[in-house]
Amino acid sequence: MLSSAVSSTRYTLLNGLSRLAPVLVAVPIICYVVLVLTYAVNVPWVDDMDAFFSFILGYSDATTLAEKIDWLLRPNNEHRILTAKLTTVLMQALTGQVNFRWLIFVAFGFLLGTFALFYRVFRSMNLPLLAFLPVCLIFWQPQYYLTSLWALTGLQHGVAVFLILLAIYLLSGEGQYRFMGALAVQMLASLSMSNGLFGWVAGALVLVLAQHWKRLTLWVGIGIATIIFYFHDFPNAQGNDSSVAFFLQSPHIVVAAFFTFVGALLDFVPVNDIVRRSIMPTLFGLVLVPAVLWFLWRMNWPLWSRQRSFDMTQQRRRYFFTGSYAFLFINAFIVAFLRPRFGYEVMLVSNYMIYPALLTSLVYLNGLSELRPQHSLNRWMRIGLVLSFVVWVVSYGLHWPQVAQRRHMLLTFSYNQKHNDIGLGPQWGSAFATMVRRVMRDAVGRNMYHYPDGYFTPYEAALSPSASTLASIDPTLDLRMTGGGYSYIVETGLDALPQPVTNAAVVVQSAQRTYLFPSESGFRPSAFYLGRPVKTIWAEVINPVLAPGTYKVGILTLPGSIKPVRFSNRQITIP
Repeated sequence: MLSSAVSSTRYTLLNGLSRLAPVLVAVPIICYVVLVLTYAVNVPWVDDMDAFFSFILGYSDATTLAEKIDWLLRPNNEHRILTAKLTTVLMQALTGQVNFRWLIFVAFGFLLGTFALFYRVFRSMNLPLLAFLPVCLIFWQPQYYLTSLWALTGLQHGVAVFLILLAIYLLSGEGQYRFMGALAVQMLASLSMSNGLFGWVAGALVLVLAQHWKRLTLWVGIGIATIIFYFHDFPNAQGNDSSVAFFLQSPHIVVAAFFTFVGALLDFVPVNDIVRRSIMPTLFGLVLVPAVLWFLWRMNWPLWSRQRSFDMTQQRRRYFFTGSYAFLFINAFIVAFLRPRFGYEVMLVSNYMIYPALLTSLVYLNGLSELRPQHSLNRWMRIGLVLSFVVWVVSYGLHWPQVAQRRHMLLTFSYNQKHNDIGLGPQWGSAFATMVRRVMRDAVGRNMYHYPDGYFTPYEAALSPSASTLASIDPTLDLRMTGGGYSYIVETGLDALPQPVTNAAVVVQSAQRTYLFPSESGFRPSAFYLGRPVKTIWAEVINPVLAPGTYKVGILTLPGSIKPVRFSNRQITIP
C-alpha cells in the first residue's frame, strides 16, 4: 500500500511538471539570454587584440587577394581561427567597426546551434518535453561564462563544438549530400580552432561503425591533408614538448587531470585550495567515464556481433553519441596532457567548462535513448532533474557575481587603455604592450572601434591629472595598503563611505597619468544578492601596469558622493 502511494505521488508530481514543461524549459534559456545581454561589453581583452584588431587592420591594408587569404588563414598562437576572422571581416564590411559585444552575440548563436542539435536528437525519441529539462538546466548555466562572454573564446570553443557535432550529426544519417555537408563543416571546424581537428577522428569512427568504406577513405584522405596544412607554418610548438617531460615526471597528475576535467561540472567550491576543490569533479569524472564506456559497449556491441538495430532512428542516435563521445574524450585527454604544467587549476578554468557540460548532457540524453523499461527511464529522468537543478542553482549562485564583476573590471580597465595606452592585459614596457598600443590607436583612429561609456564617464574630466591638485587630498580618507611587488591591496576603513555605493574604484594618479582599479566589494554575495551596504572599497592595484613614477592613491565612489573623486595622503612609487 505504501509503495503504491509513493508511486502515485511521484506520478502525480511528474504529471504536474509535464504540464509546465514549456515554461520550465524556457526559464533557463531566457535567464541565460538576459545574462549575456546584460553583461556582454564592447571591450577587447588580452588575446582579442591580436586575433581581431591586428588581423582586421592587416586584412584591410592588404592589396591582393592572396594577401587577404593569408591574413585569414595564418595562425594565432596555437590556433587558426577562420570563423572568428570571417565574422570580423563581415562585421567590419557591414558596420565599419569591430564591436566585441556583437562578436559575443555571434558566438552565442553557435551555442544556440549546439543546443538545437541536442533538441533535435531528443525529439527523435518521442518523449515528453519535460524529459529535456535537465539538458536545458545543465547547458544554460554560467559556469562557462568565459566562453559565453569573451569574444575570442566564444568564437573558438563555441564554434568548434557546434561545427564538429553538426558534422557528426550529418554523418550519422544517410545520403551523399549529408556526407558532403559533413566534409565542408568539418573542414571549417578544423580551421576555426585546433581541437576542431579531433572531429576527423570522431567522424572516421562513425563511418567505420556505419561501414561506409568509400566515404571513410575520402574522409581520412581529406582529414590528413587538412591536418598537414594546419601545422605546416606554425611559428613554434607553444612549449608543448615540455608536456611530455611533465607527463614522464608526474603521470598520476595527468591521469587525475583527465577525470577532473571530465567531471568539472561539479566544481562547487571554487574558493577552496585546488586539492579540495578538485575532489568532487574528480569523483564525478570517475562516475561519468564508466557510464560512457558502458553506453558505448551497449550501443556498439550489436554492430560487431552482426545484430544491427532495426530501429534506424535509434541507430543514427547511437552513431551521433559515439562520435560525440570520441571528440569530447580526445579533447579531454589532450587538455589533461598539455595543460597541467601550467597549474592544476587550469582543469577547472571557466574557458573549458563547456566541455563537461556537453558531456554530462550527452550522457543524460544517451540514457533517455537506451534505458528501458519505463520505470528505469523514469528513475533516470528523476536523477537528471535533481542533478541538473542543483548544478543550475549552484552555478548561478557562484558565478553570477563573477560575471558582473568581470564586466565592471573590463569597463574600468578600458579607461586605463583609453587614457594611458595600457590596461587591457599587457605589462608596461613589454612587446605585447607596444603591439596593443599600436593596434588600439590605429583602430580608434580609423573609426573601427569606439571605447564604451562606463560608470566613470561623467567623471573623466575630474579624473584628469590636470584637474587634480594637492588641495584635493582629503586627510580624513584613511586607506590601508598591504603588499608590494606585483600588487598592492588597497582598502578603505569600515563605514567610511557615503551610501549607497554601486560602482567604485581605487584611483592612482601621477602628474601625468590616472589609473583606475576596480573595487570588488560590491560583488561579494552579501552585497550582490542581499543588497547589503558596501562598507569598504577593496581593490588590487597591479603594479606592472603602471608607468614609472610616484602616484597618490584615492577612490572613485558613486552615486551619493558630494566629492566622488578623493585622494588620501598614501603614495605608490614605481621605479
